[in-house]
Amino acid sequence: MLIDPSHRLLLFRVELPRLKSKHYGSNQPLWITPGGGLEGDESFEEAARRELWEETGITSELGPCVWVRRHVFEFQGVWLDEVERFFVVRLDQTPKVSRANWLAHEHSFMTDHRWWHVAEIGSSTDYFAPRLLSRLLPPLLAGQYPSEPIDSGV
Repeated sequence: MLIDPSHRLLLFRVELPRLKSKHYGSNQPLWITPGGGLEGDESFEEAARRELWEETGITSELGPCVWVRRHVFEFQGVWLDEVERFFVVRLDQTPKVSRANWLAHEHSFMTDHRWWHVAEIGSSTDYFAPRLLSRLLPPLLAGQYPSEPIDSGV
């Protein structure tokens, strides 16, 4: 959950026709937070820092884990059962996002990025993951973090 000083959230546009046709519709874009899976024996915090750097070029201290969700989906012909953790990262400035560290397959489905205000998310016809993003985000923007991570839903 990369949040800039203007209280905007960085999201990536995903272009996966099979995913969109099964779950989200055919015309609206799908926007997701930066992130990815664990590698080897790394912790969730280590993976979050690595993925942040790989997908944005940004290094930063992690804030608390505020949300969790379980998501089962097909990706490139393989069924995945993921338990995701969402960490807050507050930035002092809005950085330039770099694609230089992306893996080859990321270039094929993450087609754009954008900094979003919560009101824009709430009024958009695009799809967002997690789906309740516009309702769950305001307390985080206000600096109100749950004492234990809450289930954000799919």
